[in-house]
Amino acid sequence: MPMSATASTRETGPRTLEQTADIDFSVVSGSREQLLFECIASLYDVMRDSRYTWRVTAICNTPGTGLAQRLVERFPAVLTVENDEPRGFAANHNTVLSSSDARYVWLLNDDIVMLPDSVDKVIRFMDMRENARVAVVSPRLLNTDGSLQPSTYSFPSMPQIMLAYSGLRENAITDRVLRLAAPILRSRKGSSRFWEHDATIDVDTLRGACVAVRMEAVRDVGTMVEVALVGAEETEWHHRFQARRWRVVFFAEASVIHHGSQTVSDGSRNLYPEYLKGALHFFRARRPAALFSVYCVALLAMYQTQMALARLRRDPAAFDLARRYAAVTSEAMRVTR
Repeated sequence: MPMSATASTRETGPRTLEQTADIDFSVVSGSREQLLFECIASLYDVMRDSRYTWRVTAICNTPGTGLAQRLVERFPAVLTVENDEPRGFAANHNTVLSSSDARYVWLLNDDIVMLPDSVDKVIRFMDMRENARVAVVSPRLLNTDGSLQPSTYSFPSMPQIMLAYSGLRENAITDRVLRLAAPILRSRKGSSRFWEHDATIDVDTLRGACVAVRMEAVRDVGTMVEVALVGAEETEWHHRFQARRWRVVFFAEASVIHHGSQTVSDGSRNLYPEYLKGALHFFRARRPAALFSVYCVALLAMYQTQMALARLRRDPAAFDLARRYAAVTSEAMRVTR
């Protein structure tokens, strides 16, 4: 598989699997190396008797750790890409998406464990004639204990994102009210995360931890735009697919385990500014420039208020978080101009 021209990656390790394949698996390493090994081992387990041809590319996103060499020693057929500096969700997976000649590419977090027949079920579904316009499919995500992990969402709205970053949801009562209201306000299956996830349906967008993507559709709409470190770009990507009449589907008939927030070293509020980058990218691409600018001004006013209140409370952590939100918003406005 030819690599994109970039100064920040290099290939290592032999490529002993077939030169063309039905499926490319793109797996990105996080902060816990063992998760990556377990993820790839689970791929070998579920694909051992598969009718489909396949390859694995592991993106080693922890420079200077020797991870690529250890992967090659354990999985000689895996192609490794070793970054010279950490890159984001979209940038890492685009390395494979931009060069794959497979029919499908699976984008995987390293904290995914594939379950038996999960891949074959999804690909059989996508190969059906009536599903020729299905671009993206995600199986059900399960927590480590086997319970359901909600994974479907509507496209974000400006008020929704402002509420999410206002701090109001940190109040237990407010959060409870909003959780109760969500299934009423968004009663259509898949329009929020509050449903049983018991049916295969088209959705606006879904969690990008484990998705199969049709490369014909990628060649039509392009790869993800690279704006953040930890994801959120896929929402705009899913919108782009649907604008070109491709479908995004939640597939209830196959499941995988997603340990959740294990692929990054800190799943706490320190990552929220990165998710804000993804939301602002979505609005910048899908809203009139004047409206987006007014929205950013309103966000900046909110963050300035948060900074002032944090000073009064002598809360340096809250002050720094609001400052980072403001910096992300200011940068989004600068790019728009």
